Amino acid sequence: MNKLFGTDGIRGVANKYPITPEIVVKIGKAAAFFFKNSGRTKIIIGKDTRISGDMIESGLASGICSMGADVLLAGVIPTPGVAFNVLKNEADAGIVISASHNPYYDNGIKFFNNKGFKLSNQAETEIEKLIFAKGKGITIKKINMSKENAVKINKRNKNLIYKPNCREIFIKMNENINLSVVLKYINVIIDFI
Repeated sequence: MNKLFGTDGIRGVANKYPITPEIVVKIGKAAAFFFKNSGRTKIIIGKDTRISGDMIESGLASGICSMGADVLLAGVIPTPGVAFNVLKNEADAGIVISASHNPYYDNGIKFFNNKGFKLSNQAETEIEKLIFAKGKGITIKKINMSKENAVKINKRNKNLIYKPNCREIFIKMNENINLSVVLKYINVIIDFI
């Protein structure tokens, strides 16, 4: 079996195996199947500013949605922000598209479980088996795509996912600081992103 996962997710040079659009769609399908729940599965995707992030994000979202799951696109967000939002939004999983400190032409895919933690090696092995199953074990479920779900999938809304959480964190950090100044600064930064 091919080995995709390394010490921190799946990494490589963008647009070369394993970070190709074809493999990334399969990764998205496998993730949706692995993280499925009894209701409607919800997966949050965030990314860094690498140019290949949009390609990978689109492939993952396509694969996930083809399995009948919902995707919340967080856009550009720090890795811990995705983990935090998995918990905050009661998502089934989170995915970060980033290669951290590696060169700009690299990129990677890192998963978080529904508790906001990195996956175990066993979970990564299960996802790899699904990716290379060649159709065995993964069935595409019929999608009932409502207008509401289409908006969730297609719209990046940092105000819903990130901005309220920044406010909440700052409020908990220190009740005595001048929040109006801090919140104006946060709004400028987030609106700029």
